Amino acid sequence: MKKIVVFLLPVLLIIACNDKEIVIQPLPTHPQMKYTDMNNLSIQFGQHKTLNMDGDHTDDLLFSTMLVGDPIFRVDKRKYFVSAAFDVFLLINGGEETPALNAGDAITIQNHPGYNWFNANSPVLAEKIIEENGPDHWEGNWKNADHKYLPVQVRKNNLRYNGWVELSFNTGSGELILHRAAISLEAGKTVKAGQ
Repeated sequence: MKKIVVFLLPVLLIIACNDKEIVIQPLPTHPQMKYTDMNNLSIQFGQHKTLNMDGDHTDDLLFSTMLVGDPIFRVDKRKYFVSAAFDVFLLINGGEETPALNAGDAITIQNHPGYNWFNANSPVLAEKIIEENGPDHWEGNWKNADHKYLPVQVRKNNLRYNGWVELSFNTGSGELILHRAAISLEAGKTVKAGQ
C-alpha cells in the first residue's frame, strides 16, 4: 500500500503543477417561472376555459370543444382542442397535432423533431368518434394523457418565452383536466416540462 502512495504522490504533483488552467463551467440553471394553479379544472364536452399564462390581462389559450358531424361517413366527432392567440405559439406537426411531453422534457426556442412552432392555431388534442354502425372510439395524441405537458411559447416585445400547461384526459368521463401552467420570466431560455 505504501508503494502505491509513494508512486502516486509524484504523479499528482506533476498534474498539479501543469500550467493549463482548469475552468469549471457552471451548470445551466432553470429560469424563473410564473406558475398558475388550475386546480384540476375539468372541461367537459360543451364547456370552455381561457388561460392567461403571463398575467398581462390577455388570454393566451382557449381550451374548448366542438361537435362536428360528417354525414358522408356517418360519424359525429366530439373534438377537444386548444386555440392559441396571435402571439402564442404551439408545436404542430403535419397532422395538425401537438405533442404530449413528459415531465422533464426540454422546451426550447428551436423546433422539435417532427414539430414546428406556429402561432394562432387550434390543434385537436383528442376526439371521440361516434359511428352510426360501429363502436365509439377515441383518437388524438392526448386521449390517454395522464399529467402530460403541452409546450407553449408566448411572444412579448418580439421575444419568446417558453412554458407549458399540465393536462390530463379522461376518456371514460369525456373530460379534459387542467392541472397547472408555467411560463418563463426570461426570454429565450430552455425550460423543462413540469419544472
